[in-house]
Amino acid sequence: MTKNSKTTVEQTTDLARKIWLAGVGAYGQAYTNTREGMEKAGAYSSERFDELVERGEKIENEVRDTVTTNDRVSKVVEAAGKFGASRRAKFVERVGAVRKGLGLDRGVFTMDEKLDALTEQMSALSKEVAAIKKTVKPARKTVAKKAAPKKAAPKKAAKAAAKTVTKTVAAKTAD
Repeated sequence: MTKNSKTTVEQTTDLARKIWLAGVGAYGQAYTNTREGMEKAGAYSSERFDELVERGEKIENEVRDTVTTNDRVSKVVEAAGKFGASRRAKFVERVGAVRKGLGLDRGVFTMDEKLDALTEQMSALSKEVAAIKKTVKPARKTVAKKAAPKKAAPKKAAKAAAKTVTKTVAAKTAD
């Protein structure tokens, strides 16, 4: 029975090990298949994406050409723009009337309008400044020459001048 139990334990251990290895092998196979599949899908999707971009560019160019050459479409687009602008103006007018009716047309509530006006003024001024900059030539920078410092009279000349002045003053006072 001892031999039998050893072989049964060994067989069970061996079977458990084989089951474990089979699971590890299955995991490895699934990992490899998935990695290969992802690489293929990545390459395929990149190629497919490039094809779709190219096709989209062709269609966009065709539509753009059709729209620009078709006067009827241009007129419809222009009319839609005008209609939208008029509807927006009416909406702003109605909102203004409601604000005024509620007494909200003062103070903070008019700040947006003031900011819009200031923004427009700043834009206009910026354009004017840019235009002026284009027309005005930059002034040449001139280097101001420093005046040479006056040389001090030598000590001997200063003493002589002082003696002369003293003699002249003394002579005038003596007279």
